[in-house]
Amino acid sequence: MNREAQQKEWYQKYYGRSGVIRNDLRLNPEVLFQTLAYEASFVRALRDILHEPKEACVLDVGCGGGGDLYQLLRIGYDPSNITGIDIQEERLAGAQKLYPQGRFLHADATRMSFENGSFDLVFESTMFATLPNDRERIAIAAEMVRVCKAGGYLLLMDWRTPKPGDRSYKALTRKELQALFSVGSATRLLGIYKGALVPPIGRFLSKHLPGLYFMVATLVPLLVGQVAYVLMKDSNDL
Repeated sequence: MNREAQQKEWYQKYYGRSGVIRNDLRLNPEVLFQTLAYEASFVRALRDILHEPKEACVLDVGCGGGGDLYQLLRIGYDPSNITGIDIQEERLAGAQKLYPQGRFLHADATRMSFENGSFDLVFESTMFATLPNDRERIAIAAEMVRVCKAGGYLLLMDWRTPKPGDRSYKALTRKELQALFSVGSATRLLGIYKGALVPPIGRFLSKHLPGLYFMVATLVPLLVGQVAYVLMKDSNDL
């Protein structure tokens, strides 16, 4: 099975188990505070990124339907400077419809066609969690670093906690981040920003006890499963 088929199967199983409204912000009350916590980590992470948003060229790796790009737009990034790639071609139509000024390409992130140092910011959201294959993870991380400009940034919005018993899911832990992105040599870690709670707890609190959500996240930080990692590419790594 090729990578495109594997990813399609992953999402079919994901929504097959959980239903089509699993991540529907309007219809599912479990999602609201998970989303707010995710967005807060995103905005805090962007404070570490010091380039001028309106001038920055951005690559969204595994962009899907473009659901996370509005976070960048409201910070001031120019949609005409945004490129998104995804291995599932049918998902790209939604992204192009949402952001007609952007460029969205059907592409394999393990073998990107962009020149070295093409982008000021290389971004991904919960992509590594859907990639259990170590070779693919290594290849994609290497490509993300390659296409990032020297002195540019990588923003990784992903899950750091494992899901016991689920082989289709693999967390992006701090240790794995270090290995995949050569932290300390090719890149430098600027910050880690905690976001959403692990889903069973976060979804329960969001629906039933929303007033406790951020209190729990503060008092029991080990229950925070989603984080934003900000890396800077070494200016000597050309």
